[in-house]
Amino acid sequence: MAQRLARIHGTEEDKVNCPFYFKIGACRHGERCSRIHHRPAFSQTILIKHIYRHPVREAELRALANGQDGNMIDYQIDEKKALEDFLEFYENMYEELGKFGRIDCLCVCDNLGDHMLGHVYCKFMDEENAADALNVMNGRYYDGKKMEVEFSPVTDFREARCRDFDEGGCARGGFCNFMHIKPVPLCLIRSLEEDVEYERRKVEEDMRRRSSRDRSRDRDREERRKRKRHSRHGSSRDSRKGKSERKRSRRSRSYSSSRSRSRSRSDSRSRSVSRSRSLSRSSRDRDRSSSSASRSSSPRHTD
Repeated sequence: MAQRLARIHGTEEDKVNCPFYFKIGACRHGERCSRIHHRPAFSQTILIKHIYRHPVREAELRALANGQDGNMIDYQIDEKKALEDFLEFYENMYEELGKFGRIDCLCVCDNLGDHMLGHVYCKFMDEENAADALNVMNGRYYDGKKMEVEFSPVTDFREARCRDFDEGGCARGGFCNFMHIKPVPLCLIRSLEEDVEYERRKVEEDMRRRSSRDRSRDRDREERRKRKRHSRHGSSRDSRKGKSERKRSRRSRSYSSSRSRSRSRSDSRSRSVSRSRSLSRSSRDRDRSSSSASRSSSPRHTD
């Protein structure tokens, strides 16, 4: 049973899942479809809905706005100008989407059905590039139209494209339910691939150069911080050393001054003591001389 379900998944025999949405990424019934539309959570392919301005539909809108007959629209379309506009649109889309990664296939639908009008499919080589493109491009504006971008289940465009249209003519015309992919010259695709690859390498080289410059700037900043830190520590050590030396010199000066003061005090004390001793000695000598003089001057008594 599981093998049978896996075999019929996305085919006409599958009564649960919509085969057209699985193959093309779009269904003419839309949300009213009786089968399930499985929208992938990730894919290599993104779908930009209704972004290409189809010349036939633009001519129809102009005719309806001017009140003209819709049967004369084919004669009012300038095929040369329409081709130039399409190639310019294709170049813009390829260059813009090529910024996110290498493109495997870029397809623009030529269908006129409302469910496929102006659809652009872009398949990247890597799912991460597709995710980046979806995150950036979704909600942006191009030519006055807001882009609605989503992942698409289409991975093989050989199953999605109309073989009759590729061979030269489709009986259903623009309202075919398979993709009518507008042809693009192969030389233009190769030229765009080279230009986009060159720009992408240039951007990557600029990013590497900028990152290396930032790293060198960070290293220089870190070295300057280290030098400042070392110089601050060295100056603090020098200041502490100078303070300690000043303290030691102050102590030595105070000690020497105290020694000199004590020495001077002891010298003065010894001088005062010697002076007092000399004074006392001289006073004793005077007393002795005075007493001897008095004894010599006094009369002697005789019997």
